[in-house]
Amino acid sequence: MAVTKLRIKVGDNWYNVEVGELTRSPVQVTVEGETFMVDVEGLPEQAPTRPRRGRSQTPGIVVPPPPTRGAAGSAPDNIIVSPLSGRVMSILVRPGDRVSAGQEVCVVEAMKMEQSIRAARDGIVKEVLVQPMDSVRTNDHLIELE
Repeated sequence: MAVTKLRIKVGDNWYNVEVGELTRSPVQVTVEGETFMVDVEGLPEQAPTRPRRGRSQTPGIVVPPPPTRGAAGSAPDNIIVSPLSGRVMSILVRPGDRVSAGQEVCVVEAMKMEQSIRAARDGIVKEVLVQPMDSVRTNDHLIELE
């Protein structure tokens, strides 16, 4: 499958976009690491496919269920993860800082909405795994606690 990589400006913001083959609609489009299926006017439609498992918020976009603690593949409780795909806007702690459960440790922005990321437990920051303006995906590790 041929993929076209573009840099698109919307308002004051630039986005990295990858567009799949423009032969049939819907077309797979990836914006800053998040993938969407979009309909394109004028292209022949693909035969309907069986939907993938998961909860769908928008037609054509499959959203996985949220992870549960202790489930296979979930992060240990000393790792603070991103609950959504987006961009790290600010980091409010440094290695060695003591944090309390519920304390805001960083902010992730997605679609111009800022999400406060809070510590789930008390601890001391062992390592900050991201920097401001890094792109992150759902469940990416952000901060490790001792």
